Amino acid sequence: MSRYAEDIARQARANGEGWEPPVPLGQSGTPPVFPAHRFPPWINAYVVALAEAVQVPVDLPAMLTITALSAAAGGRAFVEIKPGYEEKLNLYTATAMAPGSRKTPVFMRVTAPLTDYEEAAIIEASPEVAEAKIRLAIAKADAAKAQLEAEKASEDARAEASHFAAAKAMMAEAITVPTMPRLLVDDATPEALTSLMAEQGGRIAMFSDEGEVFSMMAGRYSSKGPNLGVYLKSHVGSPIRVDRKGRDPEIIKKPALTLGLTVQPVVLSQLLAIDGARGRGLLGRFLWAVPPSNVGYRRSDPDPVPAAVEELFVTNLRALVAKLAEWTDPLPLVFTAEARAALMRYQDSIEPRLRDPGGDLAHIGDWAGKIVGHVARIAGLLHLATHLHDGNLRGPVDAALVDDAVKVGDYLCIHALHAFQAMHDGPVQDNAKALMRWARDADITVFSRRQAHQACRYRMPTTEDLKPVLDMLEGSGHIRRLPAPEPSPRGGRPPGPKYQINPLSSL
Repeated sequence: MSRYAEDIARQARANGEGWEPPVPLGQSGTPPVFPAHRFPPWINAYVVALAEAVQVPVDLPAMLTITALSAAAGGRAFVEIKPGYEEKLNLYTATAMAPGSRKTPVFMRVTAPLTDYEEAAIIEASPEVAEAKIRLAIAKADAAKAQLEAEKASEDARAEASHFAAAKAMMAEAITVPTMPRLLVDDATPEALTSLMAEQGGRIAMFSDEGEVFSMMAGRYSSKGPNLGVYLKSHVGSPIRVDRKGRDPEIIKKPALTLGLTVQPVVLSQLLAIDGARGRGLLGRFLWAVPPSNVGYRRSDPDPVPAAVEELFVTNLRALVAKLAEWTDPLPLVFTAEARAALMRYQDSIEPRLRDPGGDLAHIGDWAGKIVGHVARIAGLLHLATHLHDGNLRGPVDAALVDDAVKVGDYLCIHALHAFQAMHDGPVQDNAKALMRWARDADITVFSRRQAHQACRYRMPTTEDLKPVLDMLEGSGHIRRLPAPEPSPRGGRPPGPKYQINPLSSL
């Protein structure tokens, strides 16, 4: 029987049994796979091979790789769409992955070129830093000695000795010890992150595979509550000034923070509880990915990443970091007229989707209002990765790269809808979908509460966990409770309820 004929038969059977189409739970369907073929070939080959080798969705290495490009370019370059319209190249990304999804090995391999560059830069800077520290120590000792001698000097010689001591102190203060170069930072509090950015000229990248960063944003380690300022300002490059008692002020004129995070899906439902996360626009600054979990479907002996593919990725990403590190003044990457027209066409396609009511992006307007700017940023990053070796690194951004970035933007729009839905609906909806997947995979049309609990007991350890899930599915018409059987004449405990699955359900 053809698929069409099966659908017709299913519809007829459902109508005969009195079923109505169920109410969808959240976003319907499966979100698309990251369009990695829109990357330059050296990146596409690597992220596809790495996803196969580690057995993760390609979305994870793809999202981390575009974040790694951002780490290389943040604060070093920006795109100029037209005079007066600029976008930075730093991105905030967050990918929701189930526990046990092998996030860490992907993190380590994608960020390895950044780590290698940072280590080499530290080794290169170490002699200069060590020499400056010695000169500073000697100068401070000389200043302390001169001050002591001035204090002991006779009244006639005290003025000259004091002048000499002051000169020595000024000489010591004039010696600056260079800061050890840093490109990456692990989980850090907002206060520590601000200090690190100030030391590094406003540029830093934070990658975290444990999701602790959101806890720190929420003020987990602060008695003062959430401190979102550094994250909000660093995304757009607004100046940051921090005055702390007993310390010199920290001033960052053009901050450029890059964030590459993964979180467990359950964390999404906790993000709205962060004071100001939605209202002040923090969650609207992130690019979200919520790929379906492949845990339980992974192959045990996948092909490894070909050595030549990995070597080219590592070499190119490290070379890009090194080249951009020479750009101490941010370089504008100017859009061609065709590229600007392509971006404006995308803007025209997004605008009606923001209308309230009716627009599918209206309820996440805080996020969707930034997608065109994010697409421009992604186009700039693709330009840098594409023209790394051909002499056009500083050249204009062309329309073909904007088209590639638009396809990534289309992907991000759908995933953002799923991510924000998960933030609102929480784990109950995830568990409801998991229960329906179990029934579908087992080809079950009628099940008991006990069967459902046994099948999903690791997700829902108690029957109290199962109850809201069944209520949600029943209330939305995906299942219905069957009439209870007549009591047994011999008495005894009555059987638990049974449920029938709506044949029209697509969960």
